[in-house]
Amino acid sequence: MTDDPELARSLADGRDHYPVPFLQNLIDNGEGWQMESDLGRAIVAALEDGTCVLGPVAHHDYHGNLVPARQDVAPGAKGSLEYANRLRSGRGAPQLVEQADGRVVEAG
Repeated sequence: MTDDPELARSLADGRDHYPVPFLQNLIDNGEGWQMESDLGRAIVAALEDGTCVLGPVAHHDYHGNLVPARQDVAPGAKGSLEYANRLRSGRGAPQLVEQADGRVVEAG
């Protein structure tokens, strides 16, 4: 058992072998949208539960659909910093902040 709520949730949902910075990097560089696998599903789940946010630029997915950049979605919409930080706050996880270069990191 762990005292880290973020790690415990990751272990519970099966993403323990996909570290959050790894998933966020795949989202940011667009490679994550080219996958149809457990990794692709982990990326989608990480966006849905606020573990990660959309990238700094838009990309196209495996099927050619446009995946918007985080500034292209409304504040509070899935994939935005506001959405992620609201969910993270509810589970006691560190907030996400955007760096000047567009990277997103946990505050602290």
